Amino acid sequence: ATASAWTARLRRTATGPSVGVFTVSANTPEALRRNLAVQADAVARRPRGDAATLCWNSNLVKTGLPYRAAFTARDTTELAAVLRAAADDERLRAGIADRAVHPPTIGFLFSGQGIQEPGMTSGLYRDCASYRHHLDSADEALAAHLHGSVRDLILAEDPAVHRTGWAQPALFAVGYALFRTLGDLGIEPDAVLGHSVGEFAAAVAAGALRMEDAARLVARRAALMDALPDGGGMLAVHAGPDDLVEPLADEPHVTVAAVNGPADTVLSGGTDGLDRIAAHLREQGVRTRRLRVSHAFHSPLMAPALDRFAEEAAGIDAGTPRIPMASTRYGHMLGDRPLDAGYWKEQAARPVLFAEALDDLMAETMPACLVEIGPGPQLVQLAERAGLPTGVRLLLPVPGREATARDFAETVATLYRAGAEPRWQALYEPARRTAEHLAPYAFATEHAFWQPAPRTPDQHPDRTPEATGIPAGAPAEVPDEAPAGEAGENDPVLGAVIEAIVEVGEYPPERVGRQTRLHADLGFDSVMIMQLKDRIEHRLPRTEGVTVQQLLPALRSVGSLADFLSDWISVGART
Repeated sequence: ATASAWTARLRRTATGPSVGVFTVSANTPEALRRNLAVQADAVARRPRGDAATLCWNSNLVKTGLPYRAAFTARDTTELAAVLRAAADDERLRAGIADRAVHPPTIGFLFSGQGIQEPGMTSGLYRDCASYRHHLDSADEALAAHLHGSVRDLILAEDPAVHRTGWAQPALFAVGYALFRTLGDLGIEPDAVLGHSVGEFAAAVAAGALRMEDAARLVARRAALMDALPDGGGMLAVHAGPDDLVEPLADEPHVTVAAVNGPADTVLSGGTDGLDRIAAHLREQGVRTRRLRVSHAFHSPLMAPALDRFAEEAAGIDAGTPRIPMASTRYGHMLGDRPLDAGYWKEQAARPVLFAEALDDLMAETMPACLVEIGPGPQLVQLAERAGLPTGVRLLLPVPGREATARDFAETVATLYRAGAEPRWQALYEPARRTAEHLAPYAFATEHAFWQPAPRTPDQHPDRTPEATGIPAGAPAEVPDEAPAGEAGENDPVLGAVIEAIVEVGEYPPERVGRQTRLHADLGFDSVMIMQLKDRIEHRLPRTEGVTVQQLLPALRSVGSLADFLSDWISVGART
């Protein structure tokens, strides 16, 4: 089959991801465990079938609370099993769970040459409409400067993808499509870093290069390098650059091409010189490995191609990053330096200072998650070997050649558990985004948070049910009725609102006060608002005529909602 036939075949078999992400969140570990168990039981009662629609509906309900669980599943049987296993987890039973206080800071690491594989991301292309769209867009931009389709080459599993003329455009296309697909899901980087050719897609993500300009530069860079005479090579060495000063001094045609870690250096240059250095280092017990490359990248042997490349780059709009970008040319954050023709020429000629750039990115932006934007594990492995602060998550949306939409969804699930707020609809085909009944949220039964604490005899002795003439347990109705708890001592409507909010969200009472914001502080969503309306009407029957549309402008804070309801009750009392 031709390359274009492979692409057409993948499009014909595209059915959208049958996998989804099922989400559950709660305000306490116990509430999370209880609701995982409820959902596990409910899903287990269903016949075996696709789980994506259930997952989609779970994403719409009560997702913004601090204790979170998220799982991928292809069918209801698998989903019930993972929910049950999570509910039975010993740590969760002991009340131990990670708490997502705020969205995580995210760094995107864009892979460099060497990680490309025939057929890379073909499963994601088949199953994910968003990725398909963005890879097609990158392919269209590159096609104007290539003799063929890089997308078709990738999907046809053509080994020519290892040739420099194709490898660099292919990696750019994949990197661009991946970061744009994550962006469709609301996952945006707070900082970016690219390794060698990966820096072009990183610059697009940072807003420093237009995608069309980057595509032209990558295509020309690849073609010019590919046209150089074969010869030269590269050698990975398990040693730092300071340990290589002596052997390099005797080999003027070999240079440091990349510093990937404290003991992770790549040399580049003439093959004879590399062989002599490798033999010398092996005698000293230093591990070395020849890399499978066609040319000596990031060495003086690239010089004949770089002057012409600089001429090509002179016509681009040289921008500066709009988000923090670490430069592997300089080994530190780029700041407001423009990515002009001179930069791109030097970037190809000089060593890749990955380790220094990563150190500066970590120090300046302190990301909680590092996501590799490429077709496999390259930079996350380098980062792990270089050493990272405790707790930093390393994520791989595409862990290898056979990766699928499920692998991609696992990354989104992990980011959600860490505190991210994805736009879930981009994960599902429209046919999956239909209403499906889920088991309702299970509230605590062992203690009703909304009931006021028992009073001692000397506390308000005149406000017993008998003294007020109000039956015990009756709902509050007018502003002289007894409030719930301290926050509503002088404002019964505020007390009733707080009681209702505590019940709906199962929050500790001390967390909810007059200034508390329902959306920003408590994570209220549309379903919780409907539940809140019902519970307020139970406590304040004179508010039954209030519509959701009338409530919405008042939902800025607990106090603004209470004020609106007080006004409503007062107006009703006068009419």
